[in-house]
Amino acid sequence: MSRSQTRQRKPNTTDAMRTLLATIRNTIPFGLEDADMCQGICRGCSKKMMEMLDAEVSQWQVDLDNQTAEPTFADLAFMEKLARRTYKVLQRNNLI
Repeated sequence: MSRSQTRQRKPNTTDAMRTLLATIRNTIPFGLEDADMCQGICRGCSKKMMEMLDAEVSQWQVDLDNQTAEPTFADLAFMEKLARRTYKVLQRNNLI
């Protein structure tokens, strides 16, 4: 058996984006009510971050389902960075 046959293939960017979107949907609590997000002292706007992340995730999901766009590494990096920032804001506001 050759070396190349024993190695696992790396996912393409489409599969990687699908996996990232699933991870984001399972990690970020998109079902929070506005009243829960906007109470007390705010350390970054949870509502705006959630809206922006939800819009990006939804758009990529539609694009991938319709095969109208193929994500680049930059798209993957941007989505991961946005999700991490959103998660941190939710943590700072004690929503996670």
